[in-house]
Amino acid sequence: MAFEKKVEISINSISLVFNVNLSAYNKYITGSMKPTANGLQLATNFLTSVVDDKCKSELMEFTKQPGAALHILGTVIEEYQPDYDITVKK
Repeated sequence: MAFEKKVEISINSISLVFNVNLSAYNKYITGSMKPTANGLQLATNFLTSVVDDKCKSELMEFTKQPGAALHILGTVIEEYQPDYDITVKK
């Protein structure tokens, strides 16, 4: 079963809902590791692939603003990823 999570955020009182799944997340991570990766395009593609259809037009308006896609991406990814308590033992 793929790790799926509904992430709801609010930007300037406008709610956006994202249905993030492991396949979309992995596709974004893999794409971002390519030397020729276009970070802004990858962020926009990821967000539009996981945003709820009812929120797509609002998201597209936000992504027209400088840096918005990257800020939204960071928030969605941070909420999607589980927290780990990792320590290095010597």
